[in-house]
Amino acid sequence: MSLLNYLETRKISHSDTLSRTVSAQEKRAAQVQLAKQRKLRWPNPLKIIHIILEKDVGMLLLYNSLVYTAFYDVTATIPSLFAEINGFNNLHIGLAFIPFGVGCAVASILCEKLMDYNYKRIAKAANITIDRKRGEDMKDFPIEKARIQVIWPLLCTGIATILCYGWVLEKEAHLAAPLVLQLIMGVCLTGAFNIMSTMLIDLYPLTPATATAANNLLRCLMGAAGTAVIIQMINGMGRGWCFTFIAAVIFLTSPLLCVELKWGHGWREEQRLRLLKHKEEREMKRVDVEAQQHAEATRAAAVMEEKI
Repeated sequence: MSLLNYLETRKISHSDTLSRTVSAQEKRAAQVQLAKQRKLRWPNPLKIIHIILEKDVGMLLLYNSLVYTAFYDVTATIPSLFAEINGFNNLHIGLAFIPFGVGCAVASILCEKLMDYNYKRIAKAANITIDRKRGEDMKDFPIEKARIQVIWPLLCTGIATILCYGWVLEKEAHLAAPLVLQLIMGVCLTGAFNIMSTMLIDLYPLTPATATAANNLLRCLMGAAGTAVIIQMINGMGRGWCFTFIAAVIFLTSPLLCVELKWGHGWREEQRLRLLKHKEEREMKRVDVEAQQHAEATRAAAVMEEKI
């Protein structure tokens, strides 16, 4: 029993027996009525495709998926590369993932602080009062600027770290070098795609589950494709050039964030107006249907009166 239900039950217990009985019966009747009206709704997977095809969200999902794929390419190659270079057994390989895990943990704390700080800074510059209870109206808030500004330092550091990581493995440097670089990549890459995932929820605050599903679908598909070919890429290109290629892909596609920063707010406003128009059209159709049903009922009543 929840606290609210307990307080409600206690309040009822202090009333007289008749009132308690009537209230309980009314409550049960209301619950039965709600149960009859409740309908089982199956999820619509087409909504995910609709989100992916939006211009602003599509670019954000694409770039987030590329960063996610780079992250998985690094982690997927740790067992084979560390066993080949350092002769690690299964226990040593498992321990080699610790720096990455620590970096991911640090990223979750660091990015939370950075996003909150930049959000408050942007809100103050735009003379927008932050409402912690009801939230702000995102119609005029530059959320793209508040999020993407935080991504840049993490992203640039992460790209440089991937580049160095490949050549450290190519030259078979001391074990400390790749482990430290893994720690940095854990902070930067995890932080970058966590911020982009947060921005995606900011763009779809009313349907966060659908937005998250679209994000998971696209990034997991690309991550699976990347990890499927990474060993073949290393064998064909070498360790250094393989990770150089991965870093280059992330760097060359980073202008997608610039496009999002410049035109994302306008696209978001276009989408809002389009959804508002669709909502008004559905409301007009509903009113027309109700008016038609009322007119039919009136005519039927008039016919019955004539017959009588």
